[in-house]
Amino acid sequence: MKIKKKVPVHEKVIRIFLALGIAVLLWFMVNGNSNVIVNQDFNSIPITLTNEDGLAAKKLVLAEDKSYYLNLRIKGTDKNLRKINTKEISAEVNLGDINTKGTYDLEIAVKGLPNSVIIDSVNPTSLQIVVDNIIKENLEVGVVVEGQPANDAVVISAKSLEKVEVQGPEESIARIAKTTGTANVSNLKSDTIEHLQVMAYDSSGNRINDVEFSPSVVTAEIILGKMKEVGVITATSGQTANGYVVSQVLVEPSKVMIGAKQEVLDQIDAITMNAIDVSGQAKTFSKDVSLTPPEGCYLQNGNDQVKVTVNIENTIERSFTLDKISVKNLGAGLVVSKMKDSKVLLKLEGASSVLNALNPAQTEAYVDCANLGPGEYELPIQSNLTPALVKSITSAKTIVTIE
Repeated sequence: MKIKKKVPVHEKVIRIFLALGIAVLLWFMVNGNSNVIVNQDFNSIPITLTNEDGLAAKKLVLAEDKSYYLNLRIKGTDKNLRKINTKEISAEVNLGDINTKGTYDLEIAVKGLPNSVIIDSVNPTSLQIVVDNIIKENLEVGVVVEGQPANDAVVISAKSLEKVEVQGPEESIARIAKTTGTANVSNLKSDTIEHLQVMAYDSSGNRINDVEFSPSVVTAEIILGKMKEVGVITATSGQTANGYVVSQVLVEPSKVMIGAKQEVLDQIDAITMNAIDVSGQAKTFSKDVSLTPPEGCYLQNGNDQVKVTVNIENTIERSFTLDKISVKNLGAGLVVSKMKDSKVLLKLEGASSVLNALNPAQTEAYVDCANLGPGEYELPIQSNLTPALVKSITSAKTIVTIE
């Protein structure tokens, strides 16, 4: 049996104090020794852009209006790291050397750190900045209406009385598809003037926020009335090339929606358009033509233009001999007892498609006896065909006796 050696009490005390001393020494080495190097992270430090005001003087602007942040890892002794005041740490990017639009990778300057510490890592290491030109444009402002007016009325006209000047990044202004103000017309009973906030949108309907308008609020006129659908009257001017003629004018859409006060609306059956010049034309063509509504009438649904197709064909001649001359509009109780001519030669000239489709049996020659009493009269011989098709009628006149 092994006998343990008994340790004197004073040695036990010495050992205990020695162990405590070693423990305290190790603690200081890890937590408080000025000679031990440790790391510390500082995250989400705001990055300040300096000399940004100078960009405007150069007609430049940041393409993105957003905040930037920096993450830092600092290396140093625990003692020195404890001395750092987080509020004094800052990060800056200098925009002063930028003179033209473009994309720039700029150095980030970290400030507020004492010389006794070392920057171990920076994220991001540089800041990418996109700079664009500042431009200005004058734009029309459309008016969007919301709600339903009172008394079954509708908004027949809503327009801004002012243009606006828009200023901002070139890329942003190029994205503008429409510039509008919104008017609430719920329960509106009469025409009114509204003051509307101007906003810009891209082709997808997203609002563009980094542009400025002058003025930012516009005056808009709202007019109430009624609507109905009417036809479009075509018109041409000028003379086609020799040997050619306008055979048909087609309009798409053939009817348009109009709005007006009821008393004006009741007087309108059709809308005219600007005359199409066919001077020198020798083939069919199409073009967009503006409509010309009368005063107090407003075109709806953006239909201020129609697509017009003018069919142009070569001309041909065709002749018919008509064996009978009819009498029209003869007074009651009267008769034509004698007519010098009984047949005529009708010479026609026009579009080939029109004349080739013409049925001679439906062609008529006649004299008009309207308001004539008994007696002998020399009257012109007329045709039921469009005057533009009739080149000549032989004989041109005849003598009739009315009894």
